[in-house]
Amino acid sequence: METARTSRHLRWAFGLVALLSSALIIAAARGDLWFDEIWSLSFARASHSVLDVFVRFHHDNNHPLNTVFLYCIGNSQTLSAYRLFAVFSGIGSILIAGYIAGHSWGRREAWCSMVLIGTSYPLLLYFSEARGYAPAIFFALAAYALLWNNLRRFRPGRAVWFWVASILGVLSHSTFIMATLAFCFWSLAHEIQAPGSLRQKALHFVAHHGPPLVFFAWWYAYFLRDMEIGGGPIFPWWNVLAQAAALLMGFPEVPGFPGVAAAGVLVVVVAGVVWLLRERDPQGWFFLTMLGLAPALLVILTRPTYLYFRYFVLCFPFFYLLLAHLVCRWYRSWPNRWRWLPAATLVVLVAGQTPRVYALVTLGRGRYSQALARIAEGSPQAVVRVGSDNDFQNHLLFDFYAPLVPGGNRLRYVEQPHWGETPPDWFILLSQNFAYRPPREIAVRGLGGCRLTEEYRFSGVSGWSWFVFRREAPDARTGSGQTE
Repeated sequence: METARTSRHLRWAFGLVALLSSALIIAAARGDLWFDEIWSLSFARASHSVLDVFVRFHHDNNHPLNTVFLYCIGNSQTLSAYRLFAVFSGIGSILIAGYIAGHSWGRREAWCSMVLIGTSYPLLLYFSEARGYAPAIFFALAAYALLWNNLRRFRPGRAVWFWVASILGVLSHSTFIMATLAFCFWSLAHEIQAPGSLRQKALHFVAHHGPPLVFFAWWYAYFLRDMEIGGGPIFPWWNVLAQAAALLMGFPEVPGFPGVAAAGVLVVVVAGVVWLLRERDPQGWFFLTMLGLAPALLVILTRPTYLYFRYFVLCFPFFYLLLAHLVCRWYRSWPNRWRWLPAATLVVLVAGQTPRVYALVTLGRGRYSQALARIAEGSPQAVVRVGSDNDFQNHLLFDFYAPLVPGGNRLRYVEQPHWGETPPDWFILLSQNFAYRPPREIAVRGLGGCRLTEEYRFSGVSGWSWFVFRREAPDARTGSGQTE
């Protein structure tokens, strides 16, 4: 009777976690699109056919499968519609992760992994963003489940679906190659230990990985080798890894904490892999590659100029799967009086993600449409001129949102080289520093004195804050701050 009651409670718990996680993803998908999403949308809108997406735009911000979805959506007045592919991919990823953990280790691991993935800020961020990271994660988890089942009992149909998931993963985002490498290494380790002749093992390996590897080789030669890089700020690789660890563990990004988070991630990976291999669980080889060897190999071979934590977000759900396994094994192996410790660990990890998740849901990736609507509302003149400190980034946002807001037809963006002829009435200061506090007055070169009127903040990582200033007088020369 106790077992039946526990089973019923776990089923309710699964449903509750799936529901709450889905609600968080949907809530995070509200609000304005940010620069990178609009940039991706611009490729879709410039395409005359689906084929154009693949032929005309060999760009790192063109995540082809997502861009095809944006092309099919067309012009939508509901901005969240552009994020539906990511939203459904995110919800599906949580469910598949629960399936993987449940079939590999047990129901508690399934529930725990769903909790960790469904409350993770970095995953919720990309599960609700109109880019290719969420579908890449979904197809990586789907391919994992298919391959794991097929390694235990081969079925040709499953192998074909594994090919499909692997190819669609590459078309979602090029970082899927990390999963491809991990799948190959995992299969290789399995074939070495499996009975049979060398020829049989080779055929079995090729049956799984031949088509995906051939496709990636072609895709690299056709699309990736000459892909244009959009650019961005440059960070040292150790800063990127420290940020990734802090976001994974829910630690604050203040001095000291990212280093502790990195040590924690290393302990989880090493302990989890060792534990799996000691239990003769072949999944240990996959986690070793996916969470260690593949990311390192990708960085070493490509030596990217621009490196961001999101390039490794494909690894995050697999880290949480391994962490869930460790927490549940800890829970089972300890005496009853100490079982509160692994439970408390889970609570602490979820609580650490809460501030960032709350900011994502409430602030989103910026409030650009609201800022432009207020500028139009507060300007009686027939033509309202707007300038900013960053023409490349803000002009794209302006052109996208001005037609969507009341009175936006009166707004005109003036780039900095033209300020001498037509000085803007309003000045927008951009900042990606979540903690930045602008002065109340600034002196802008070419405009003079400007006074802060409104702040439109973002939640961090994706997007930026807009600080809207109004030009006080054409000849103003003083202020408590200055900008170039």
